[in-house]
Amino acid sequence: MAEDLRLLGEIETRRAAVNATLKKGGTADALKLALRDAPLASTSPDVKAANALVVSAAALAVREGELGAVAHSLDPDEADVLLKYVYRALSTPSDKAAAWLRWHAALVERAGPGAIMRVITEVGHTA
Repeated sequence: MAEDLRLLGEIETRRAAVNATLKKGGTADALKLALRDAPLASTSPDVKAANALVVSAAALAVREGELGAVAHSLDPDEADVLLKYVYRALSTPSDKAAAWLRWHAALVERAGPGAIMRVITEVGHTA
């Protein structure tokens, strides 16, 4: 419980930093901030959901024409983490599914098909 509160505090701090960066037009930087220290090992649904909202806000702020460049600006670990959030987003019905599918294509182009295997086979570290 204390760990969850600590993580939720970190996520709130990260959310504020992401929003400030987005307001300045730094979508790539905002996305990198959102992905930093993602609580993938947490078992708390609240923690996972809170961080997913931060990552979603940053990822969906990227314009379609910038997707490829932003995806290529991610390091391999960041690309894998974002792919976890893409799969999380696609697991529930949403009017943003097309945007998430575009992200999926850009990330697979960036990181290769091995990224899919790394993401779906990693146990205990989900978005």
